[in-house]
Amino acid sequence: MTTHTIGGALDVEGASKTLGRQPVLEDISLSVPAGSATAIVGPSGSGKTTLLRIIAEFLSPDTGEIFLDGRPITSTPPHRRRIGLVSQDGALFPHLSVARNIAFGLSASEKDRSGRSERVAELLELLSLPVDYETRRPDELSGGQRQRVALARALARRPDLILLDEPFSALDAALRERTRKAVQKVLRATGSTTLLVTHDQDEALSFADQVAVLTEGRLRQTGEPQSIYSQPTDLEIAQFLGDAVILQAAVTGGAANCILGDVPLLNTIDDGPGTLLLRPEQIAVVPAGQGVLGVVLDSDYFGHDTTATVRIHGTETVVRLRQLNTAPLPPGKTVGLQVRGRGSVYPTQT
Repeated sequence: MTTHTIGGALDVEGASKTLGRQPVLEDISLSVPAGSATAIVGPSGSGKTTLLRIIAEFLSPDTGEIFLDGRPITSTPPHRRRIGLVSQDGALFPHLSVARNIAFGLSASEKDRSGRSERVAELLELLSLPVDYETRRPDELSGGQRQRVALARALARRPDLILLDEPFSALDAALRERTRKAVQKVLRATGSTTLLVTHDQDEALSFADQVAVLTEGRLRQTGEPQSIYSQPTDLEIAQFLGDAVILQAAVTGGAANCILGDVPLLNTIDDGPGTLLLRPEQIAVVPAGQGVLGVVLDSDYFGHDTTATVRIHGTETVVRLRQLNTAPLPPGKTVGLQVRGRGSVYPTQT
């Protein structure tokens, strides 16, 4: 199998867009290093797809510029950009075979029979699809296979940038994960610079080297997945990126004293009242003689883990926790709770 280092750095500088009278994007600046993957995550209507369409030149920004490998591309016709796009449904041509779908975008020099066949076979191998699939039509493939063929077509011309527009959202949960991992492996093997648009927080965090959170047309935070999950810039982003346990605390000397005890902090604010952020997996269940006592109100079993709602003993405070399935957590059970790791703290709004 042959691989190629094909990625080019993407830079979006001050991009804004208004559709009708509604501002959709406001002063977006984003850098995607060459050969890396960035996920843009945000709720429906946040402007994710509009930004992707501007980069692909299906729309023009009202202000700002897009650079690919240091070259401005805003005024470059779409067919001359070295950009591959994979959409939610794959957008394969139903009347063409897999081989002809993959070869559709090849240059004239690569469309001779031997060159086309070699490139198609190379991409089928890269995407772990049998060579005999080249004669099949899209309706003879599973959803995951169609998305792999769509990626092969996007990669056929060795683009500088791959754009993925919610490419796994139409697949069921198990197939979505398998297809995502397969696509991720291929993109890393080819050195592709990748921009993924998704509303799925887990997908963004697991797929990308960098995550950018977009809400209401504004880029709110950009960073590595682990840091953006554990240290969101505010509580709104924290709650969007996953389940959050939010507790009032007194901050003193780099620690937050809350109903679960003293919690060391990832960040600092002035001593005084604060709002503490923990994730449910940070709250560990320990024997009732240890930690802070609580009573299980309800629990949800998911096979690989269990989430539970626990009321702290003698209070009305309720916390949500997540643990691997090492012991059952039936309603009414008394447990001890301890915090693992560090939390993030924010000034309490008055």
